[in-house]
Formats: sequence, structure tokens, C-alpha cells
Amino acid sequence: MAGNRQAFSTEEFRVRVRRVHAEMERQDIDLLLIHAPENIYYLTGYQTSGYFAYQVALVARGRDPELLVRFLERGNVNEYSWLDRAETWREGDNLIESTLRCAQSLGSHKTVGLEKQSWFLTAAMSEALSAGFAGARVVDGSRVVPQVRLIKSEAEIRYLRRASEIAEIEQRAALAAMRDGVLETQVAAAVFNVGVKAGCEYTGLPHHVMSGYRYDIGHANWLPKPIVRGELTLLELYGCVERYHATQMRTISVGPVSDEVRRAADIVIEAQDAALAAMRPGASAREIDALVRRPVRKIKPEYYNRTGYSTGIGFPPRTAEWDVLDFNEQEDWVIKEGMVFHMLAFACGFGISETVAVTPSGIERLTHSNQRELCVVT
Repeated sequence: MAGNRQAFSTEEFRVRVRRVHAEMERQDIDLLLIHAPENIYYLTGYQTSGYFAYQVALVARGRDPELLVRFLERGNVNEYSWLDRAETWREGDNLIESTLRCAQSLGSHKTVGLEKQSWFLTAAMSEALSAGFAGARVVDGSRVVPQVRLIKSEAEIRYLRRASEIAEIEQRAALAAMRDGVLETQVAAAVFNVGVKAGCEYTGLPHHVMSGYRYDIGHANWLPKPIVRGELTLLELYGCVERYHATQMRTISVGPVSDEVRRAADIVIEAQDAALAAMRPGASAREIDALVRRPVRKIKPEYYNRTGYSTGIGFPPRTAEWDVLDFNEQEDWVIKEGMVFHMLAFACGFGISETVAVTPSGIERLTHSNQRELCVVT
């Protein structure tokens, strides 16, 4: 049975389930309880903005996933999921008992995996579930599904291309709205207007519009603050299609900029250009990071931020998979074909970013239309 608005074919979902089964076997997990909404969506297609209420997908090796969701949300199973049924709970039910009953219906299991790192499995619930699986070994299965999600299918990349197009449309709307005295709120309104018209869903994070001194306030959101001549505005804007997120960061100046800012912009752009040119299957993530970090630190010695991360499915407060793959100077891992990243760099008031997909020979810039230079509005 296909959902009314199923984002992927049933066969694609089955392929994902088989890959998760293989990863479970590799980690010696017989039953996996999934509480992260991104992972539930990836395997079942089920989604709701009501994920603040308890929901879980139970995956036993060799079987289709089983869903347990709030009774009020059951319509979202028919709307989005390839699964033809789901167990439900109602207000007043004991959620631990309901979950354990679902697990028991799937047979006995020697090793049970819980997503102990998920924000949606509280410590109390984790302890109660662990106690309920008497006789089983309970392990942390937080990385099982995220590891599988890292390599995107062509269907996933198509959604990411569309999300990238939307992020670029939003950036162009922000540029068109920019003038001396315009409010950050007015710029944000222009972004939301074109984004929703272009098909943008609700995003995992709100758009970031940061002007003047607010550039250095991490992940700041729009305020009724005038953007005045001589100020830089950093915009980090998101496109979201079928929960897949793409991001683009650009910087706009109202009026002329100083030589210092021009020089910083040139250094940041050249550094990221070098990193993007070096990205290909087999490349070292730490070496890619260094291509950005080394030159940028010449103008911003305290540059500790990541320079990129894996992106894909997101529900608030996530737009990406930064907790799984992150470009930084401590960790190292190998880039693979099919991975998709948001790559970023910024210093001295100027920031830039792109969403890219790894191809057999390099990368495809999914955000490819907008100019990378500092935009100046006279």
C-alpha cells in the first residue's frame, strides 16, 4: 500500500530497510527501536509536525518496520508512509508498556538497540525500556540508521537539488529587498514569501538574517532592526523539500565596503574554492578542512568552526547530519560518492556556503546559480 503523498517508491524504502538490517547484523543488533524523527521518516516515510508526542519505529532483522504513534497522528501514516498499518497509543496509556507489547509481537531478541543519543528518547524512558527488555542485552543503536543515511540515492539528490534551487531563490529575494534603512524583518518576509511560493516546507531551523554587529551573534534571527549604509548582512537561508534540506550563505553590503573586508572576502572565497576543487571520493575530510582553515586563520586566528557537514533530512531543530559527519581539524574520515554536504567559510563579516553532492570524479554544486562574490547594493 502506498501513502497518498509517499515521497519515495516502496521499493526505495525496502532497499533502505535492507541496508539497515545489514548494519544491524554488523553491529549484532536483533531489534532496533528508533525514536529520532529523521530516522523514522527515512525508513517509513511517516512524518508529522506533532513529533513532540511519543513515536517509535521498531525494526527487527528480516521484517518490515512497525510503527507506534499517537492516535491523533494515525492519518499521517496513510498520508505519507508505505506501511499499511500502525499501532497507536492514546492519552493516558503507559507508553513503555505499549512499546514493549509491540516489541514482543516481533518475537524474542537477544540484543536490543536504543537510540540513546536521540533527543526524543529521554533518560527516564531509556532506563524504563532497558529494564523492560529483561534477559536481553541493550546497546546503543544511535548510529545504525544515520550511517546508512549518509549515502544518498538519486531520488534523494533530486529533492536536494530542488531544495538548493529554493535556497538560491530566497537569496535573490533577499538581495532584491536590500536597501539603506530596510528592516531585517522585511528582508525575512521577502525570503519567506518567495520560498513558500517555490515549494519550501517548514525548515529545521529558521532563516538567519544578521546585519551589522549581529553578524557575530551565532544563528541570530531577524529583528525589526534597520540595515543601514555601511553594514554587512550575512544570510544563511534554507530550502526544504520532502524534509531534505539545502543551505546557502551569502553576504550583502549596503554601500561600499572597506579594503579589509574585500581582502577577507577574497581569502574566504579562494579558500573554499580550493576545498571544493579537492573534494572527491577517497579524499580526506581533515585535508579538505585544512584547505579552508589554514588561509582563513591568517585573518581570523580563532577560527574554530566546522567547515562543512553532511546534510539531508531535517526536523526542527535539525537541518542536517552534522552530528554524524563533520569537517573539522580533529576528526578524519573518507569522502564517498553519494554523500551531500553543506560547506561553509566565514571571517571578518563575510560568509559564504554551498550545498554539494559528491560524484564519481568530484562534486556537483547543487547551489550553483548565485554569484559567490560579496554583493554590494548602492
